[in-house]
Amino acid sequence: MNQRSINILLYLVMAYILLAGSWWAYLLQTKTEAVWSAQQAEIQALQPDISKQQLQALPSFQAAQSHYYRQRMMIMGEGLVFLSLLLLGVYKIVQSQRKQWALAQQQQNFLLSITHELKSPIASVQLILETFQKRQLSPEQIQRLSKNALQDNQRLHKLVQDLLLAARVEGGHQYIFECLDLKQLLQEVIQWVQPRFPKEIRFIYDDQLDCMPQGDRSMLQSAFHNLLDNALKYAGQSPFLSVELRQKKDHYLIEFKDQGPGIPKTERQAIFQKFYRIGDERTRKSKGTGLGLYILQKVVAAHQGQIQIRENQPQGSIFSIKLPIK
Repeated sequence: MNQRSINILLYLVMAYILLAGSWWAYLLQTKTEAVWSAQQAEIQALQPDISKQQLQALPSFQAAQSHYYRQRMMIMGEGLVFLSLLLLGVYKIVQSQRKQWALAQQQQNFLLSITHELKSPIASVQLILETFQKRQLSPEQIQRLSKNALQDNQRLHKLVQDLLLAARVEGGHQYIFECLDLKQLLQEVIQWVQPRFPKEIRFIYDDQLDCMPQGDRSMLQSAFHNLLDNALKYAGQSPFLSVELRQKKDHYLIEFKDQGPGIPKTERQAIFQKFYRIGDERTRKSKGTGLGLYILQKVVAAHQGQIQIRENQPQGSIFSIKLPIK
């Protein structure tokens, strides 16, 4: 039985429960009305000569009427509670179904992405090796093809690193905190990324920066590298990227500014979900697995920091990261 059949069956059961509950409520109300009518007739039979106003003033009539009203309120109250619980259950089930569907869609996107990410460099390296084996190449051709093979190998290495890092941050990784020079760390990350960026990455920082007392060097390094790598993918035709490091009273402020296409406001929370990528994996041109920003969010949260995304001018995004000074 597929998921759609299960959903249909579930909704049919809920509809049956609702109809059955409504029917029993109707029967109880009808029975209560019949008992009240019988009690009125019995009281009136005992006092046939009094008026209707005098009948309603009798203690026995008032007691029976009070009991009748309590029964009605009890039936209405139980019906409302039952209906509320049923609607709450339907809402929770629908919400759970939507989350499962979204997770399944993300996992499908991840599988499509990871398949492409693995297949492309492997095929490229294989083709280069076959070319070396079958053809006599000039030194310039060997150098160019070797460079391409190294780049593809670096892509595979980065992919494996992201997968392992995502598993570590999700599985309760034991962070190693130490006194950390954020300026030096960011300079090293920029140096790694700079050869792949067509323009110089601007790095602006305060002259006086204290050591960050509690920082995991390797995890922050990987997280910032993922963020710069992500900005590089969406740099566009007029690439611009700057990194700013400021020390405030109680936190460090690190801002990554680009002039890419920007991130819609409706997507700014979702992009930190595991496997999430904007758009359709089948038609997307940019490479990636949807793990980079997920890793960044987890690492920053482990340092009790915060991430905020806002628009850059004239276009692009600004990722603001606050890391507390402890």
